[in-house]
Amino acid sequence: MVGLSNDEARKTIEHYNKTIFALECLVRVVTKAKSDSSIPVTLNVHGTLISGKLVSVINYHKHLTHTLLDDLKQKDDPKVYEPIKNAFEALEEVPILDEQDNFILSYVCLQDAKIFLTHVEVTINEAKIQKYTPTMSVPFWIGKIESVDGFFLGETEEDPSTQSLV
Repeated sequence: MVGLSNDEARKTIEHYNKTIFALECLVRVVTKAKSDSSIPVTLNVHGTLISGKLVSVINYHKHLTHTLLDDLKQKDDPKVYEPIKNAFEALEEVPILDEQDNFILSYVCLQDAKIFLTHVEVTINEAKIQKYTPTMSVPFWIGKIESVDGFFLGETEEDPSTQSLV
């Protein structure tokens, strides 16, 4: 690797043996974007497909803060509301990237996420195919970048195993 010491090259190789480079680049794009940009993706996380709009952890944090604090404020309990509000405000100050553009918080966040769990295996023309069912939809999903086994651009709307058979 040009311009890297042996130790830096080794650490880079170790990192990308655990993390998909292209996915990390996409997360970096939505993290550094000035607006609420998103990229439609489908992730494979240990056999579970998760499909939605890739957004920055900042957008995830804004949604979580807004939802949770609004709910707590409605319950009108200052003993609970104030400490949580202060904790979320402190989290806003934590940088996502360091000075060298490396992730401090290496998470992948999906908005309007659909989670597909494998539930049955079928055989078609002697090929075994996993059937997926959209099990749930959630406003936001967050996971570690290094937990993602694979991904593709675009969202899955229905059972991906039947789409590929047509």
